[in-house]
Amino acid sequence: MKRRVIIRTGQLSALTLGVLIFLSCDSGVQQNGLRSIQKLNTGWRFHKGDVEGGYKRDLEHRKWARIDLPHTWNVDDPFDQRGVDDGYDIAPGYYRGPAWYRKMVRLPRSREPQRYFLEFEGANKVADVWVNEVHVGNHTGGYTGFRFDITPHVNLGKDNLIAVRVNNAYHYDIPPQSADYTMYGGIYRDVYLVRTAPVYFDHAHVMTPKVSREQAIVILDTRITNASGASFAGRVEAIVHDPHGKEVASSSTEISFPSDTTAKLQVQLDGLDHPLLWSPEKPQLYTAKVQIISGDEVIDSLSERFGLRWFSFDPDHGFFLNGEHLRLKGVNRHQDRAGYGNAVPNELHVYDMQLIKAMGANFVRLAHYPQDPAVLDACDRLGLLVWEEIPVVRSVGREAFKANAVQMLAEMIDQHINHPSIIIWGVMNEVVRDQPDDELHWSVELCQELVDLAHALDPSRYTAQAQFQDRGTNIMGITEISGWNCYDGWYRGVFEEFGANMDERKQLYPQQVFIISEYGAGSKRGFHIENPTFPDFSEEWQLAFHRSYWEQISQRPYIAGSCVWNMFDFGSYEKGGNIPHINQKGLADFDRQPKDVYYFYQSIWTEEPMVHIVSHTWTDRMGIAGEKKGIQVFSNCDSVEFFVNGSSLGFQERPFTWEVSFRAGVNRLEAVGYKAGVTLQDELTIRYTHSVQP
Repeated sequence: MKRRVIIRTGQLSALTLGVLIFLSCDSGVQQNGLRSIQKLNTGWRFHKGDVEGGYKRDLEHRKWARIDLPHTWNVDDPFDQRGVDDGYDIAPGYYRGPAWYRKMVRLPRSREPQRYFLEFEGANKVADVWVNEVHVGNHTGGYTGFRFDITPHVNLGKDNLIAVRVNNAYHYDIPPQSADYTMYGGIYRDVYLVRTAPVYFDHAHVMTPKVSREQAIVILDTRITNASGASFAGRVEAIVHDPHGKEVASSSTEISFPSDTTAKLQVQLDGLDHPLLWSPEKPQLYTAKVQIISGDEVIDSLSERFGLRWFSFDPDHGFFLNGEHLRLKGVNRHQDRAGYGNAVPNELHVYDMQLIKAMGANFVRLAHYPQDPAVLDACDRLGLLVWEEIPVVRSVGREAFKANAVQMLAEMIDQHINHPSIIIWGVMNEVVRDQPDDELHWSVELCQELVDLAHALDPSRYTAQAQFQDRGTNIMGITEISGWNCYDGWYRGVFEEFGANMDERKQLYPQQVFIISEYGAGSKRGFHIENPTFPDFSEEWQLAFHRSYWEQISQRPYIAGSCVWNMFDFGSYEKGGNIPHINQKGLADFDRQPKDVYYFYQSIWTEEPMVHIVSHTWTDRMGIAGEKKGIQVFSNCDSVEFFVNGSSLGFQERPFTWEVSFRAGVNRLEAVGYKAGVTLQDELTIRYTHSVQP
């Protein structure tokens, strides 16, 4: 029987991998009790290619490139066109293979015994780490964090050599085997050195099993390690502050356990009356602090923000948050950016999420992999609901592949489980598209295994997958949410087939929750054609596609939400089009400059008053003298007045379109919008050339 899940939860942003705390700026050392967290982003040496004995102290690396993190060696080469006659060919200079990073770190002597950990937010896609020539660990998977305890291998008061070998080469057993995005290599997220007392928090999650408008219960689920070599007795104190800084709950628990052990401790905090709920409109965030205290001394402390909310999906009526219906209006987001590849600084990750929020979206699918902690933190703060997924894309392998996929899902949930923004765990994307019929059972079996694991690790959230089709299997029924990737009118057919196809699927699967996980059309920003009649990468065709799809989505209440493919153009080494190796379906280009379609969605999704003349990237135009051209204005205003060369063409209500007869030379356009007592305007200058009438 199909499971119907109603979720009432609001959880703390996960303290990733136990002792990991991520900072948003490179600010040196942060102290929490005796715990310190120091970024290790600067002063690395880098060599592209393999090196025998790359971890050896006597290896001469002064001629290696000097770099800072985050870093990738694939900023430019995936877009290499040398000697390529067909834009669909893979870039010949695109390097996928091993590379080395090295850094010397001096650790001061300490009077107190300490533990030392190396924390990596992400390295793509296999990383081996050495400290002072000792191999301290290996991690497979390019999109989740990992840490190694390096305490036995450090030399205090001396320089310590950290060496990392990273390999982004294709591997059948490591997801993704292939995908429509570039597999950038490198240590492309932040790295930290964490120092703790010998008794420290190894794990700290905050869960909220009960949330209503009247009351909430908070549970701190902690794990404490005693590596002091002696028994320990002390207490754990927990405090919760509301979004205004007021203490609303606290608890103190005595603890005692022997050396070289790890103990779990759950602390329940009651009495959060009339909680301030988290939502896209009001992303209220509480703060929880948990401390280990010995005598009067705080020896370890963790602090995080969390949100209180509950939600549910209904197959006929869509999504409900805190008991109220909410249409999920969303986008997909890839992490790479022009000039950076995937090595994007935290502040630019945050900027991306601000652009998404400013467009009026309330939902984002992080395709097709777990993304930077700064992204999840920004979604919590801004009020963006999240579908996050693992990189099982297009195809699956056998037992070793499955084991890696399971590990990736477990790491993603462990590291991000408590972000209030996350509502969906995604387990796979389009895996049944190209598989032979006799191999489909691999995908079905893996999907079931991943869903069972997700429910075991986190029963509070829904699971989802995204597919083009079901191919006669029952795979779409395994997850609570069926995500459909739809491109009628781009790869095939016409726009209008989208709605009819969805209605047919709804008849076949009436009890499934539907989300349009992808829909989109490509365009080159600034490329314009009047009245396009086929997919030509013009902004006009992209606009026509999205107008039609959004109208059809809006007419179907059983569609819980939708995610545009994609928010930004992104690197795809296999793509052709009129910009090779770039997937151009973004609402903004690879450098984050919005296309016209961005303002279309902003005009229908956001409440913040806006007005935008279409198009700011089409300022040199041509036509027959006296011929009238339709000019659109995207706006959510109640009315808009339009001016050409100082003369008003009158007021209009939606849709805002005026027929304009341009004079030869410079034409100055102005749109003035009025909304709830607010007046705003947009201006545009068009240089117009009169052509000879045929």
